[in-house]
Amino acid sequence: MTAAVTIDVTAGFSGDVLPPVPIDEAASRILAYCTSRHSGWAVYDLAGISARSTGLLDEVSTWSLLLANALNGRIELKHIADFDLARRREFAHRIGRIPADQDLHHLTHDQLNAVIHACQFGFDGAWAPRITKLAALYRPRAVPVLDGYVGMAFGYQRDDLSLKVQRFGLNRQERIAAIVEAMAAYLHDHPGTLAQLRAEVSPTVPELAAAQPGSQRPLIADLRLLDMVVWTAMDDRLATGSGLPPKWLGRPPGAHIPCEAVAPVPITALAVDSADRPPGSVD
Repeated sequence: MTAAVTIDVTAGFSGDVLPPVPIDEAASRILAYCTSRHSGWAVYDLAGISARSTGLLDEVSTWSLLLANALNGRIELKHIADFDLARRREFAHRIGRIPADQDLHHLTHDQLNAVIHACQFGFDGAWAPRITKLAALYRPRAVPVLDGYVGMAFGYQRDDLSLKVQRFGLNRQERIAAIVEAMAAYLHDHPGTLAQLRAEVSPTVPELAAAQPGSQRPLIADLRLLDMVVWTAMDDRLATGSGLPPKWLGRPPGAHIPCEAVAPVPITALAVDSADRPPGSVD
């Protein structure tokens, strides 16, 4: 009997790690996530594609940190205020060292270290679980979304990517590095597994296809697809551990959400006819 294909990105990690995810379960969760109007699929992933294509993500602004809220980043006024000019410059510098056109698992040693360095950036209240949600919008092929669920999947506590505590002999920066390196290694060693997953889900969600018309690249990078597998599996694991039904596994897919659903709408100046002017207005 042929062994079932699984996605086992946490192999080699200690503690209560996420076990291997059968590919059919991963596909079920991905289809539910990517057809849900209230997941991050449309407002983060698809909107991010549009934002990059229009140049919105060519710079780091005062309000850029707010974009993390599209993936439940819970950014507050204090965080925006603390994301000052010096920190924006440092964040932009770290992002600028990461190639925009390379996948995490194809990076050189120095480029991989640049990704780790970017993921380790942060300040009080805005460490990896929040800051990588922004960084991944700028470099979606190379920067993983390291939120609390992802940390837990690798055997850490939910806040271990924010706190300085030692865990398994590692500090926060070392834990971040370990996860990034593990994800890069998995993607490098298992391209066929991700290709199989894409083949199963792309008939329903064509944006997840291995390549798009006129391009050799997928709209959604392998890294982001792996992120979604880990996050939805962990979300279900926590739900069932609390005696609740899984949130994603077995959930019927919804209607297809295309990129056009989140396309920007230009504001065009229109002449106002006199009949449309409010009473009392003058030229």
